[in-house]
Formats: sequence, C-alpha cells, structure tokens
Amino acid sequence: MPPLVAIIVRSKNEMPHVRAALDMLKRQTFTDFELFAIDSGSTDGSLDLLREYCDADHLIEIPPEDYEPGKVLNDAIARIDHQTIILLNADAVPLSEDWLEKLVRPVLDGTADATFSRQVARPDAYFIVAYDYQRAYDPNHIRDGFFSAVACAFNRVLWERHNFHNHGYAEDVIWATSCNTFGADLQLVPESGVEHSHNYSLTGLFYKKFRQGMAFASTEGQTSAIGHRLYLCIRELVRDIVFACRQRQFRTIPYNIAYRVTIHAGLHRGIKEGSR
Repeated sequence: MPPLVAIIVRSKNEMPHVRAALDMLKRQTFTDFELFAIDSGSTDGSLDLLREYCDADHLIEIPPEDYEPGKVLNDAIARIDHQTIILLNADAVPLSEDWLEKLVRPVLDGTADATFSRQVARPDAYFIVAYDYQRAYDPNHIRDGFFSAVACAFNRVLWERHNFHNHGYAEDVIWATSCNTFGADLQLVPESGVEHSHNYSLTGLFYKKFRQGMAFASTEGQTSAIGHRLYLCIRELVRDIVFACRQRQFRTIPYNIAYRVTIHAGLHRGIKEGSR
C-alpha cells in the first residue's frame, strides 16, 4: 500500500535549518509518509540536500520569480493522491520525534479537519520577535481563526473544497478564513512543536507585511482606515513596552517600537493598495 501521508516541504536557501528539519523527519515515530519538496532557486546547498532526501520525481524545481505560495501548494497537491497532507517549511525544525504523530493524529482520527503546530522562536530571535511567537501560540489565548501553514496537516477533502488563494501572500490566513466560514475545525496542537522564526530587517519586515496587506484587502473585516490602524498600533505598542519593562529588557524598547510601527505601516499600505 502507498504511504498514508504526504509531507510537502517548501525551500529557498534554508541552510542550515533544512538539514536539521530533514534529520528530524528521519527520526519520527510516525513513519507512514512520503516526502515531496519544492525548491524555488536555492543557491546555498539546500537543493543538493533535498536531492539526497527526496526521490527524483518527488522534487519540483521552479524559478524564484514563479513562486506564489498558494499556486505552488495547489499545483503540488494536485500532483499527488494522498488523502492526508502535511506542509512543513524547510526551515521549521520539529522539536520532538513524535512531532508528526501528534500533528497528524487528530486529522487521521477525524477529530479535526486541519491542525497546525506550535511555533517556538529560535534562540537568536530578537526579544520582540520571541514575544510575538509566545503570544501567538499560547494555547490559552489563541485567536479565533488563527492558522499557520509553516507546519500543518489537513485532509484532502478540505483542500478540494477550499483550494489555497492563487495570487499574493498570506495564503494560509486566507485559506483558514475560507475554511472557517464553512464550519471546518482547525486546531492548534501545542504538543506538536517546531522551531521557527525570522529576524527580518525593518525594510524586509515592511515588504512582508505590505504583501500580506495586499492579500488581506479582499478579506472580510479588513479596513484601510488610518484611524483604526493607529489605534491597533498604539494599543500594541503599549502592550510591548509594558512587557519589556516587566522583563527588564529596557534596551530593546527602541527597536520594539520601530518593529511594531513597521508592521502596521506595511499592513496599512498593503491593504490600501489592495483595496484600489
């Protein structure tokens, strides 16, 4: 019989994390899976490593300029016939040998339509970055509709009903919103953790949030009103400053402020542009 689960890994210059991620996949207690990979122009050795771990017909190479997350995922899933799909970013490193077992079990048992892993910031993450990950993946305060495709599982039937958004970014957020609208059960699995975070430059952070804002422009409840964006930004700035003071991380406050303002500036600009 063919493997029960397909794991799809997306990669572009993910060394050295991709090596650790692939090594952890080899050590998983759940072994009934088949590995597929998509590389969009790696030049740092990631592609060579994927060739070692993947069968030749399981590895797709695309030019970096052709990479649109949702379209790439839809095309990759359409090529296979597995009933359960795992998505794992190449730089997301499973934290335990039963990561996959815990992530996929609710989907296989039918107690969830989709699941996603808790993400833990890397040891070198900036203070404010680590704080954002800590808040976002707190099981006691998880936001309604929150979902991440960095490390997730879902059944094929759900994807057939709700393909990923083909254009732009934030494909996982838009996909989850669509699934939730029709009553799908998407669950965080706190016991299934991966190490994953990025220390973006402020320019890179602005561009990332701008692209997300462009995608969010068509999502219900999003507004380009500057007053609303300022309110959200100020509220979060106060929260950030209070937390930094409680942790006695006073020296991080100037960067924390720049980081938070950049996020909201990028989102505002992207939503405004996408709404035109």
